[in-house]
Amino acid sequence: MMLELPGATREQYDRANEILGIQSDDDAPDGLISHAAGLTDDGMVLVDVWDSAESLERFFEERGVEAAMKEAGADLGEPRILPVHNHSEGSGSEPGVLMIAEIDDFDTDTYDQMTTGMEGHQPGGTHPAVYHAAAVNESGGMVIVDIWESPEAFGKYAQEQIAPAGEAAGMAPFEPRFVPVHRRIKGQSA
Repeated sequence: MMLELPGATREQYDRANEILGIQSDDDAPDGLISHAAGLTDDGMVLVDVWDSAESLERFFEERGVEAAMKEAGADLGEPRILPVHNHSEGSGSEPGVLMIAEIDDFDTDTYDQMTTGMEGHQPGGTHPAVYHAAAVNESGGMVIVDIWESPEAFGKYAQEQIAPAGEAAGMAPFEPRFVPVHRRIKGQSA
């Protein structure tokens, strides 16, 4: 689930979470695997991974997410619900930035071919990000959302791992978007 909240403030987000009773990992709703909230130039972006669309819908309905956002003074907006192709906890420890890459001419076969040769994606391997998620977007391309310690940490990994594997798989260059992380919640379903 990706949700852009133009005009939303950190204070409104914090207030909505207070109303919803979510202050830490211990308060994570049933079905949540990972949640990250980032501060954009004109608002906020929220990125969640859930165990199912039904768990997400149940959370929105039963907890009254739209009402909580209104009470906090922010509009909810329309979330993008995308099927997750791959996700994993990583070895990174400090959630500093969201790295968001929307790559329309990149499909799951190319992703799988590319990641097969990358250390962090091997069984038992440890991805250097704090968290990695790859989802299929509405056009059949991919949305990659990672939580990294810094843009520099991502840049090092991109240069050492992504560029060579991407070139071998025929992936076109992409421009990542970096958004400072305001809050990360690791769900009980992780």
